[in-house]
Amino acid sequence: MSDAVLTLIGILAGVASAGFVALTVVGVVLLSRRARRGGAGALSGRTQAGAELLRADDALRDARDDLEFARAQFGDDATRDFAARVASAERELRRAFELHQRLDEPDAATEARRREWTREVAAIASRSRRTLDEERQRFIARRDEEAGAAALADELERRLGELRDELPVARKRVASLRAAYAPALVEAIAENPDRADDELESVAQQLESTRATVASSRVTAVVDALRDARGTLGRAASLLAAIEQRRTELAAADAGLETLRGEIEEDLRAARTVRDAPPDPDSGDAVGRAIAALESALAAARETTGARRDPVAALDALVDASAALDVSVAAARNQQQRLEGARGALAGALLSARTQIAAARELIGSRRSGVSARTRLAEAERQLLLAENEADPVEALDAARRAQTHARDADALARYRG
Repeated sequence: MSDAVLTLIGILAGVASAGFVALTVVGVVLLSRRARRGGAGALSGRTQAGAELLRADDALRDARDDLEFARAQFGDDATRDFAARVASAERELRRAFELHQRLDEPDAATEARRREWTREVAAIASRSRRTLDEERQRFIARRDEEAGAAALADELERRLGELRDELPVARKRVASLRAAYAPALVEAIAENPDRADDELESVAQQLESTRATVASSRVTAVVDALRDARGTLGRAASLLAAIEQRRTELAAADAGLETLRGEIEEDLRAARTVRDAPPDPDSGDAVGRAIAALESALAAARETTGARRDPVAALDALVDASAALDVSVAAARNQQQRLEGARGALAGALLSARTQIAAARELIGSRRSGVSARTRLAEAERQLLLAENEADPVEALDAARRAQTHARDADALARYRG
């Protein structure tokens, strides 16, 4: 262990000892002050609970008024859930007022029991107010929908026309895909034009039946129907979009297959060099088998160009065979080359890690950042120490890169969390 490390340990031990004494003194002072301020804290808690209860009771009064308006506008069936939530809030708040009354009675319970009641009052009030506010907002949104029912119907008519115009194009795309690709690749979207046509016909009927009602201003009865029509249009649009999405995906598979074939030819040339001069017979045999499997997959992929082709399956076969070749070639690489490569990268990785750690340490110190940033910094420093003392250059390089990662994380946490 270096002198610097021993000195640091000594300093930390001294700081820890002094800190223990200081904490002991502070603890005694806090206990005495806490005893004096306990009553004031309880009173403050009851005051806050009372204020929360007052806000909840006001929310209940507003909700009762809104419920009556909603019943008149939407009917009893549509407001049944609203009424149930108002009734539930009434029961809850009766319980909260009962508990609050007990808090006002002298010598009614122990201080611990009073604190428990205070927390319960605050929780009931907060929960009830939140529930009532959510229900009120739901009906406000529904009123807004009614106000815009005519405009919504116009928008749905416009969108219906657009999707009907897309149907002929969609049918041509499906026919083209069926001619070009294997049935399994087109099966999922083959019926989409017919399904979308059915959905659009349903929307047309819904809009026709609701137009007269909207025109006569009896909009309450058609809001749900318009909402359903909007959902049906969305499904039809998704069906048609899925056709174009599949066409794009299969075109990308064709292009990817062509690109991958060129890359694999280069990989095969490099692998044959390893096979012809292997570090040991077993490695040479493994590379040879992987080359044969990849050449077979490549030959099959070259035939994937005509009608009813399946570029996805060809891609999968090439990717799997290429991955197997990569594994066998990697296993056949000379260990010394691996070590030399790691040694060559290690110096730069260590320098980068030290620089990033120093920058993060300075930033954390200047901003007095929180525990998350400091934890990442401590781990970065630990990984750097491992890298500096590791004899295996590969392990050392991994540790140095981990140190870089943790240092970057520490820097980010210090910047964005303070």
